Amino acid sequence: MSVLADKIEQFILHKLLEEDEENIVLRRNELADELDCAPSQISYVLSTRFSNDKGYLVESRRGSGGFVRIIRLTPKKQDRTPAPLKETLPAVNITMEDLDVLLYRLIKSKSLTNREAILLHHTFEALFDEVDEPQRLAVIGRILRTLNLH
Repeated sequence: MSVLADKIEQFILHKLLEEDEENIVLRRNELADELDCAPSQISYVLSTRFSNDKGYLVESRRGSGGFVRIIRLTPKKQDRTPAPLKETLPAVNITMEDLDVLLYRLIKSKSLTNREAILLHHTFEALFDEVDEPQRLAVIGRILRTLNLH
């Protein structure tokens, strides 16, 4: 069931990002029909992957007019660095090991999937092999800012 659970989780996370809101309201039966699964599988994913300790509050009402409201308790991190300062921040020496430790922490905190972390690891490796340090640091910084992870 983990492949289906992953699919359901990714769909819900995509909806949260798509709406760019701190909460979304979904209809369990419509979601189950769209993902070709049973409503109980939606309930399973909501209870295991969208719990309070993972930063979500799930409100649910069953029945014909039922719905599921998913509220993100921890808002997305905002980059509060003023725009002029972003360009003048001092460069830091970052190693591939530092980036791997960061990727590992992001996997553990469920901020990245294993696949995303692997793709980023190979991207960073290519940057270390092919790009000079000043440009490499700029590109890595852009990637991290785009991911809203720093």
